Amino acid sequence: MLTIRNAYLSYPDRKIVLKNLNLNIKTGECVVLTGISGSGKSSILNLINGLATRYDNCKISGEFLFQHHDIVKLELYQIAQLIASVFQNPKTSFFNVNTTMELLFFLENNGVPRQEMQKRLSDLLNLFPIANLLNRNIFELSGGERQILSIATAYISGVQCVLLDEPSANLDSKYIKIVAKMLAILKKRGVTLLVAEHRLYYLMDVADRVLVVANGTISQEYSISKFKQLSEKKLYAMGLRTRQEVQLKSFSPMTSGEFYIKSLYKKLINHQILKIRDLSLKKGNIYGVVGLNGSGKTSLIKALLGVDKKCQVAIYLDDKLLSTRQRIKLSSWVMQDVNNQLFTDSVMAEIKLGIGNISVDKINQVIKKLKLSSLLDRHPLSLSVGQKQRVAIASTILSQKTLLYFDEPTSGMDYLNMIAISKLLRDSSTNNNIIIIVSHDVEFLNQTVDHVIKLSSN
Repeated sequence: MLTIRNAYLSYPDRKIVLKNLNLNIKTGECVVLTGISGSGKSSILNLINGLATRYDNCKISGEFLFQHHDIVKLELYQIAQLIASVFQNPKTSFFNVNTTMELLFFLENNGVPRQEMQKRLSDLLNLFPIANLLNRNIFELSGGERQILSIATAYISGVQCVLLDEPSANLDSKYIKIVAKMLAILKKRGVTLLVAEHRLYYLMDVADRVLVVANGTISQEYSISKFKQLSEKKLYAMGLRTRQEVQLKSFSPMTSGEFYIKSLYKKLINHQILKIRDLSLKKGNIYGVVGLNGSGKTSLIKALLGVDKKCQVAIYLDDKLLSTRQRIKLSSWVMQDVNNQLFTDSVMAEIKLGIGNISVDKINQVIKKLKLSSLLDRHPLSLSVGQKQRVAIASTILSQKTLLYFDEPTSGMDYLNMIAISKLLRDSSTNNNIIIIVSHDVEFLNQTVDHVIKLSSN
């Protein structure tokens, strides 16, 4: 069905990103692309869906066939008739504000009769419990809810091939199970699946093969049975995540501290409420915030930061009531979508932006630990999602603020970089700061945090 022979790809003014790439995928096969962050997984997907040349102005060479069609010669709209894409940042693919309209947009554009659209929508809802996502404002959805909507849109389109880039990023365990079920049903219906992913456990029962990408090419290929036989030590050596679902470990009870949330009240979407009273956090500790998608984790960070004007809060530090301005001044934040906080034209300039008077040795230590040394002259927006996250993490760590917030800092991260970030955060935790991490990455939380705050919307 899909054949790539001797492919090379380079972005404008950059070295070759993909080289001597050869890929053959059969109809109805589910193939997983994995490998360290920045190895070329997303570039492979964008090579297939046409965005690399039509949107990113990449130069390519090689042979690219999909069902005997030369992909290079097809227009984007023609490729879209055959191949659907689920992007790592789902916001980049939305055309509507209303979620139901977004689900039906592709079908409407292709002249599908209203009766058939309703049938497909009913089929979707009968299979998957996502009725709560209908008739919502897309901009009011959580990051995880947007990802589910994007996958549902690909499912309902009825195309023959679906490319998915980190579809489990930012999803809780409930929604990951829904994604696994979606993929299994698509495969059963003969849809070809190509999934770029770091989180592997939920794909073990649907994947046929696992391809390891390294330095812009396929370095290792395994049948799923052979891949399941690899030791955990071997996986970690390749920078890959575990094949097993990891459970959140038990943490010690929280003790009283200097940062006191006397009250916090925030109305969430669909009449849900985030409410916290008498929560005390101690300097020198790292706190993980967990909860289902839509439970208010990002809303909590925005409230604590002081950037949510609609939230009612009373927060104290060292027995002093903090104003909104004071909270903002004390804080630094790595956003869930780091594209919103990259401002300069080089990685080094981005890291140094607003960090004050810090020694060159300290800056270089952080750069080395986050494996950013080879990227310092690159434009931040040219990086992979995982690389962008590491740049934002470096800037926040070096800010030396009292309150450090991280929203899904490892959503696009391989095992080795996840471990490096965990160690850096542990090393950066001092008696002068508090680190708060929102994450669904249980493996990362178990490695990193001292205590866990569990949210449940009411």
